[in-house]
Amino acid sequence: MKELRRNMRAIGTLLMVLFICAGAWYGVTVYTQGDTWASDVYNPRLARSSSDRGDITDRDGVVLATTDDEGNRVYLENTAARRALSQTVGDTAGMSGAGVETFFSATLLDLSTGLTDRLSELFNDARHVGSSVQITVDAQLQTAIAAAFPSGYKGAVCVMNYKTGEILAMVSLPNYDPYAVSSDSEEGVADTAYLNRCLQGLYTPGSVFKIVTLASALDYDPSVVNQIFTCSGTWEYEGGSIVCMSGRTAHGNVTLEQAFTKSCNVTFGKLAYQLGAERLRATAEAFGFNENFKFGDFVVYNSSFPGEMRNMNSLVWAGIGQGEVLVTPLHMAMISGAVANGGVMMQPYLVKNITTSLGQTTRKGTSSAYRQVMSSSTASTIAKYMYETVKSGTATKGAVPGYTVCGKTGSAETSDDKTKATNAWYTGFLFENDHPYAVAVVIEEGGAGGNLAAETAAKALQYAIQYVG
Repeated sequence: MKELRRNMRAIGTLLMVLFICAGAWYGVTVYTQGDTWASDVYNPRLARSSSDRGDITDRDGVVLATTDDEGNRVYLENTAARRALSQTVGDTAGMSGAGVETFFSATLLDLSTGLTDRLSELFNDARHVGSSVQITVDAQLQTAIAAAFPSGYKGAVCVMNYKTGEILAMVSLPNYDPYAVSSDSEEGVADTAYLNRCLQGLYTPGSVFKIVTLASALDYDPSVVNQIFTCSGTWEYEGGSIVCMSGRTAHGNVTLEQAFTKSCNVTFGKLAYQLGAERLRATAEAFGFNENFKFGDFVVYNSSFPGEMRNMNSLVWAGIGQGEVLVTPLHMAMISGAVANGGVMMQPYLVKNITTSLGQTTRKGTSSAYRQVMSSSTASTIAKYMYETVKSGTATKGAVPGYTVCGKTGSAETSDDKTKATNAWYTGFLFENDHPYAVAVVIEEGGAGGNLAAETAAKALQYAIQYVG
């Protein structure tokens, strides 16, 4: 009998511990994921809400979305601007899951309004209006970049302030018209148009990843700047080979800076081999690869770097941003921004202000550092190399007359048999105190990064100066 009681007490204690653990887990999950759950398009409270959605405005107060007197959602009158901002603003049907309309549904509808306020509105015969969300994006800038994007191509352009973390533009093409969704007709909506490629597009980075490989080399062995590398156009090693420009380009004897400005694959493959898998992975993860990004204003897909190198071939190709390496355009802009910002990567944010219908500000966007991803001396050296790349290397078309621009190009293979053109990459920044802007551009099957991608990035930075100041 005593043994039975002991067993019952043990089982009771175990159940109590499990209950406490489940309650704690639920509390933590609600705290960390509650806003996301509340904003889910399948949340029945959103469908039943009798509230009018609050406004969505850009950084200058331009109204991007509002609700008219009849309860209809109204977007920008200009079609080009409305489409350019489609994935950023979103739609009431939740087709663009990363858009403000979806991610901040609970805020725009003010589902958390107290009973007293609701009763006051009821007795005053007033329809409840949700909070308004002002975002950091500049509507004119985003519209101009979308218009300048090479016709007929898919891709993305992300511009951010690397000192504050404010996102100034998130262009994703193809785009769509939110009215096509709200009218229950998706005719004319291109495939993948609802995808925000800046946040959700995972791409092989190609040579723009050499920024990370270079940072790893400089942090682990600063003397590498004095090393001379030999490039004969191809390098054969145990298990494979690597080439520069399909083996047509032999860079000869080059310094590390020359190899970077010329985007020498052979040199950076050798550099990855010298570093080894553990060091290169550690640097990549310090830069945010393999990390679950938890930003409060949006969901961004996680960039990845191989956890285990199967062989030397995997390591060498990872060093030049090929193989299993994947990155989003926003993350690439963050990486460039960290170079410009002395090695400090800023946490990106999209919300500038949230204001109730009574004019009370309940939230203001604030700047915060994500982490120091490299030493300031390493960042200074990479910035110098990126400046030389724009001045006389592969990124000359990324120059903006009258301003100091630093950049890096990339051409990422998308097929094993090279039947498809490479994805064109460019990332860089304005090295200007008054214009601290970082940019990342990817053009799907756009060819060499030094052409369309660099030209598009230069225009994006020019427009940022013009419209943001």
